[in-house]
Amino acid sequence: MAFPKPQYPLDWLTQLWNIACGERINLKQDAWLLGPIGEIGGISDRVVDSIAAKEGLEVFRNPVDSGLVDDFEGFRFDAKDLNPRIQDFYRKTTHYDFDVWTQWQPVFGSFGYIVSKLFSQRVEQLNLPQNPLDTAWGMKSEIINLRKPTGEMAHRVWFRRLKRTGEVVYSGIYSHCFLPSGEKCLKIIFPLPQGSATVIMKLQIDGKGNLTLESKGNESGDPGFYFIVEDREGILWKHYLPSFHERIHVYEDPEQTLRADHSMNLWGLKAYDLHYKINQRKNVRSASASVE
Repeated sequence: MAFPKPQYPLDWLTQLWNIACGERINLKQDAWLLGPIGEIGGISDRVVDSIAAKEGLEVFRNPVDSGLVDDFEGFRFDAKDLNPRIQDFYRKTTHYDFDVWTQWQPVFGSFGYIVSKLFSQRVEQLNLPQNPLDTAWGMKSEIINLRKPTGEMAHRVWFRRLKRTGEVVYSGIYSHCFLPSGEKCLKIIFPLPQGSATVIMKLQIDGKGNLTLESKGNESGDPGFYFIVEDREGILWKHYLPSFHERIHVYEDPEQTLRADHSMNLWGLKAYDLHYKINQRKNVRSASASVE
């Protein structure tokens, strides 16, 4: 049996569980799932410098007009039917701030607290706010681009902290992938010690141009939540969790305010909710404006 590298005992046991419950990655067939993984220890934004050093990349923090995606071409809808304000948010995320409200459902509150204390706060990754007041001041958002010496984009990272406490919420690496079925999806990699939590999200729009992202499937190869682990021999393993899925609905409310509802479900039950009010920053100057 494969074993993880020696490290903090709880991380080692978690990785062992994912290896035991998962399957070995085929580097050719599963190439769509691959991406950066974290090193042993805390993640925070230190993972950015680690990836840059390993891959010979240059780091740019909050470049003008930078966002989570370049465009919405190739998904299973016509990009011109998507609300232009939602497109602008995803393409120029540095132009926006957030008011955030959070809530654990009662049945999962204790579970979330234990996970936070044992893993998330220590690792500084996937650290969901436990107390609604923690988000009262909002979240600090930073887009970090990692580029090759040629200028080509290699990775884009969304790094977020709570303004009130300074705690890291997550470092997520945003890109896209094509499932074995050929469908284009959004791929978000959250580096973890010797691995990652990788979320594959299907995108859809409704008749009003609002966007829904959902990580829900039945088996490996579908949208959903994957744990990736590298063992002590350098072999990669994947563990698909069909019991966990997320849904993000981004929309304009009747007063033309941009909002997002983010729910996380476990075993068919809603576990955690986040609600975002998305505010465009005042006096934002874009690259195109500066050229003019």
